[in-house]
Amino acid sequence: MTADPAIPNRLDASPADTILSWMQGQTVTQGWDVVCAIAIDKINEWFLQQYVDRLSGGEDAVINGTVPLTGDESIQAVNLTLGPPLISFSPTSSTDSVELTINFLSGQVNHTKNVAGSPVITSVQTVTPGDQYQLHGYVPLASVQGEVENSHDVVIDIRNGASFAAHLGMPEGAETSVGTFMHDWLVNHLDGYKYKLGTLDYKDNGTNLKPAGTFQFGIQIDEKDQTDTGRLLLFIPTTYNPGGGSQPSLGLADVVPKGSSTTLIVSSQVLFANILKDFYEAAFSQEGVKAVASQKGSATTYSLALTEGSISVSSCEYPANAGKAQAKAFTGTFNGYVEKDEPLLIPLAGTQVQVTGNQLHISNTPNWSQDLALQIPTPKGEGIHAHGTATMTANVQCPTTATIPPPANPKDKTPADIIKFQSSPSVSVTFDASNIYNLADFKSYWQDLGNVISATALAHLAGLFQVPLPEVNAFAVSNLLFPGLNILDFKSAYVPGDLVVFGDAATPAVEVTPGAATLSQAQTQQFAAATGSGQPVTWSLKPGGPGTISAAGLYTAPSAVTQVEYAHVTATTESANGTAEAAQALVTLVPRGVQVSPSFVLMTPGNAPQQLSAAVAGAASPQVTWSMEPKLGSLNPQGLYTPPSISDLDSPQLVTITASSTADPTIQGSAQIVLLPGVLGMVVEPAQAAPPPGQAQTFAAVGKKKNPTVTWSLLPPVGRITAGGVYIPPETVTAPQAVLVVATNTDDDSLYGCALVTLLPSD
Repeated sequence: MTADPAIPNRLDASPADTILSWMQGQTVTQGWDVVCAIAIDKINEWFLQQYVDRLSGGEDAVINGTVPLTGDESIQAVNLTLGPPLISFSPTSSTDSVELTINFLSGQVNHTKNVAGSPVITSVQTVTPGDQYQLHGYVPLASVQGEVENSHDVVIDIRNGASFAAHLGMPEGAETSVGTFMHDWLVNHLDGYKYKLGTLDYKDNGTNLKPAGTFQFGIQIDEKDQTDTGRLLLFIPTTYNPGGGSQPSLGLADVVPKGSSTTLIVSSQVLFANILKDFYEAAFSQEGVKAVASQKGSATTYSLALTEGSISVSSCEYPANAGKAQAKAFTGTFNGYVEKDEPLLIPLAGTQVQVTGNQLHISNTPNWSQDLALQIPTPKGEGIHAHGTATMTANVQCPTTATIPPPANPKDKTPADIIKFQSSPSVSVTFDASNIYNLADFKSYWQDLGNVISATALAHLAGLFQVPLPEVNAFAVSNLLFPGLNILDFKSAYVPGDLVVFGDAATPAVEVTPGAATLSQAQTQQFAAATGSGQPVTWSLKPGGPGTISAAGLYTAPSAVTQVEYAHVTATTESANGTAEAAQALVTLVPRGVQVSPSFVLMTPGNAPQQLSAAVAGAASPQVTWSMEPKLGSLNPQGLYTPPSISDLDSPQLVTITASSTADPTIQGSAQIVLLPGVLGMVVEPAQAAPPPGQAQTFAAVGKKKNPTVTWSLLPPVGRITAGGVYIPPETVTAPQAVLVVATNTDDDSLYGCALVTLLPSD
């Protein structure tokens, strides 16, 4: 598919500001406690690594078998090797399933037709990496179960897959039959072809986001962006709300911003109604704090209000000289002429914790009445006593920013899973004594006492609001879905409504890029390794593997590649705890040239035109130029061959179709089309053979007569065949070659029998 240049790249389609603007003032998690989005490209990287590990461990998917089609035709898979699985999302696919695509890497697919009860090969597809032959189907996400228990694997399992089709350039109607066969083969032979999305190795670790119950999956794709490969969404219930939410979906097409591969959203309800509410009521239980979380509408963000609680401070006083007497102004009153001290009681009710912009904002403007009293001793009598009530007003403004703290040790490469809140409290307290009786007579006393009360209240309020808010420890959910050591590494956090965190899936041990490469002879590939420990890596190849690898990770393919083979590149490092860690990459080596598919076609009168395709190895461009020799029939620039009127031919003819690289015309490949003017009325046994160079192979013809008289011939004339049907291949074979052994009935030269010989270079 060609991307529309007017549509921005996915990484530019949803910058962080766009996502934050969409989330302003609302909760978007559909009632789920936590939603995690992972770019599908990351998941495919993990699948590729698992594929490489499995292949390196000796497990591969090599399929052999025969699939009956309708009538007398069948498809035969010969050493058909499957590559790594890729999952992708499509706007046209079901919302509860992913598309699974597995490329075929090597092998052969034969289309056969039964003649006299025996198969005759009518076309051959030789598979090579890069020719776009694929197994394709859908896997329902509902079959991927995730439950919170230690060491539980979360997998994509194709047992419940549907609509599988093998795209191998086969006749119409064969793709579904062969796809079903291969799907069943995988289920029966490779443990269901399971691939882990992750392993849940849950430990409490002090987290306040503890998964509970069964989580669900969803998909997300921006239908307006043709370059968008999509994201996997994980909807996680926690111990706060184990029942989960409603539908597993989000309202924005792309919640992973530019520069990130993951997004974690903690619901506003969890943040305000659980984490912050529990924090305030527990941390300030001595102050009698009660908190209530609420929201104005079902989709709006929560806020938190302190409805009860106060700070009680012992009474304040201000000693003052009144002539020779020691006067005292204090918080309290008189019972008659008996001094009665009263504590300073600062109310906390009305404190609001809510979202402002992309921050939490804590605010309150409490007012309270404060009794004041003044006692001035006199030489005679009971002294002077005065009292009244002042109005105290506080103003608390505390903007709070969500942050991702750096590790205390710069060498610590453990991915961040902690969100902290940093506050900048601003507190002021004012004193209003304007309503106190005989204020004018004792104004300085009241004002001095007011200053003491204000300073005392200010200190206690500031101390209260400088208490750090609780950290959000997301260890459990950040380790929920990631294979091996791939876990969320938080980079930035905001509170536009819900708490949202942007980051990446980090690999703290070692990661090799690229994870796979396809090369031809003498080509090179530079590999790089990232290590969580910061330690260097040692590069190596699997013993006996082809090619070489330098100390700097430069892989060089062998000078000659005659068949598809693999090299396993390994990067080994020492982890932070001193253990050896390794990661691998896969190099697929293909012969230099052009692989034309199908590589062999047998055409008889009535055959439809044949479409050919080309896969180029060893050239800078995949484009080819088509030609044919001899010029029997027609060949268009796209590789569609239309045969002549075959029934008018006098004898079997061989047409060679050649595809030449436009970047380097010396890089070529060809296919052979055999035109038979008659019908396949006889069988040649064996129907196919692959004798080593120089080693004879005997063929026999079977027809209506038990031993028909035949004339043997070869198309093309590579090697030689005796009158008795003994084929002798060349002593030296430098490249794979198909040769058709033709038996022509001497009694009726319109009847033919055929067998296919595959010649391969010797090791």
